[in-house]
Amino acid sequence: MRIDLREFSIYTAIAGLVAAVGLLSACGTDEGAGSESADVGFQQVMDVQTSFSPEDLDEIGFKKSRSYDLEGLSGATAAIFGFWRIPSGDPIDYEVRFYENHSDAVELGTDLAEEGSGADAVLNDDDATYKEGVKDRRMIVGSGVGGGARSGVGPRYGGYAIYGNVIMLCGGAAGEQALERCELLANALEETSGQ
Repeated sequence: MRIDLREFSIYTAIAGLVAAVGLLSACGTDEGAGSESADVGFQQVMDVQTSFSPEDLDEIGFKKSRSYDLEGLSGATAAIFGFWRIPSGDPIDYEVRFYENHSDAVELGTDLAEEGSGADAVLNDDDATYKEGVKDRRMIVGSGVGGGARSGVGPRYGGYAIYGNVIMLCGGAAGEQALERCELLANALEETSGQ
């Protein structure tokens, strides 16, 4: 049997092309990944159709420690400090600020949410723009090893999320842990509002 090299080259080229197309289809592209909004997951800033109120916190079992005065918290309709027991059973501290709508929360509340949370949180009354509740936004940090010594004061809230008309400052370590805890509270509020 004699093989014509021209036919072999054509078949090899076609097979290579089919394999390349198959690999590209199986791997996908970055363009398709961003186009499906259902797969995005929880984001730090999310505009949702639901408008929440302080009463929604009561519905999920949120324990209010105090309501804050709104002087210095432009556009807010309420600000509440308290804790909520997450599904694993641990109580987590939150400061929840309510606005008329999502746009107000983003435009008027983002800078103050950043100021009150994260590794660079402003924890001094003299330096804070929104002074109400500053003492609740800080906590003693350190291991306490060797006679109970503490290393200083750090932020209570590792981060924040804006969910619809609500800004949540969420207890926990800065970054992913705080955002996960914001997501838990947002999901609970969303479930309650749908009932």
